[in-house]
Amino acid sequence: MRARCDLDLSFPYHTDGSPADRLERVAAYMRSAGLGAEAYLTGESVARLEARMAALFGKPAAVWFPSGTMAQGVAARLHCQAAGNARLGLHPTSHLALHEEDGHIHLHGLEPVSCGAWPRPLSADDLPADAGCTIIELPQRHNGGALPDWDALQAIKARARKTGQALHMDGARIWALPMAWPGHDLPEICDGFASVYASFYKDLGASGGAVLAGEADFVEEARLWLARMGGRLVSAWPMVPDALRVLDVRLPQIPLFVERARGIAMGVGDQPGLSITPNPPKVNMMHVRLDCDVATAEAARDAVAEATGVWLGNRFWHFGHDPVPALELCIGERAFQADIMRIVEAIRAMGAYVVAAQSTSG
Repeated sequence: MRARCDLDLSFPYHTDGSPADRLERVAAYMRSAGLGAEAYLTGESVARLEARMAALFGKPAAVWFPSGTMAQGVAARLHCQAAGNARLGLHPTSHLALHEEDGHIHLHGLEPVSCGAWPRPLSADDLPADAGCTIIELPQRHNGGALPDWDALQAIKARARKTGQALHMDGARIWALPMAWPGHDLPEICDGFASVYASFYKDLGASGGAVLAGEADFVEEARLWLARMGGRLVSAWPMVPDALRVLDVRLPQIPLFVERARGIAMGVGDQPGLSITPNPPKVNMMHVRLDCDVATAEAARDAVAEATGVWLGNRFWHFGHDPVPALELCIGERAFQADIMRIVEAIRAMGAYVVAAQSTSG
């Protein structure tokens, strides 16, 4: 059914085409940028990418990792080790708590401490009184990209300084944060965080890879753990040149994606059977929450796909903390280039299906 739809809004969100198409784009970029053979992450493309990320985040240094799971585990390990405290503060929606098979426990020997409440962003009062490091996800994925307000973020930083714990930013989707806090650029946002992680594939659409930025000595030690964990790849391409390529292409588009997300939410308005969180969206993502069970939500998505040719997403999040299933909608090139009313009407039709299903079952 997804393949029959002419508008597919599921991951990947951009228009790079097939894997073979992407490789051709990377090859063209490497030729134009003068990039050639490299070995064990010591070449020009890695140096350019790491220097660019350090400058973008306002940190002294940065190191490329093949995955965010590896990068964040290393960051948590190093901060807790430096503090002599293995306790790691994690929000209940943290990627480490939900999606990494407890790697921070089994690989790094850390003791997770849950802090904060599932349905809302972390606050200063939520920070553990005793932790070597606390990880804060900005924006918070499992709340649809929710964020604390600017003053609340500054209070979190102040609380961390007072308690003597390092703050690490899970900035997997960091790129849209300046749109959420107008007047504040990435270096100001990252100030107060001992380290920052960002993904190159989630919002920017690269073929993979991540970056970890922080103080120079921290980054050098992280580089050592990159090698110990098998991350020092023999070839940097296609991931590293692809990251450089998409930074040029997509960073300028991020504000447009955020505005499109807000336009979709406004167009959906007050539709029975569903809600959008947060509303308005803070970044270029949102959750469409349906007032039903997962089976009804999937049936609603499929019926809408059949009727409209719009595939809204592959799966619905439905953790035990959430009373209703949520469809994650991320805005990239495909959603931006589409007719916004097709997306709005497809979402509204999903809510109407839910209302009709409830009426029938009643």
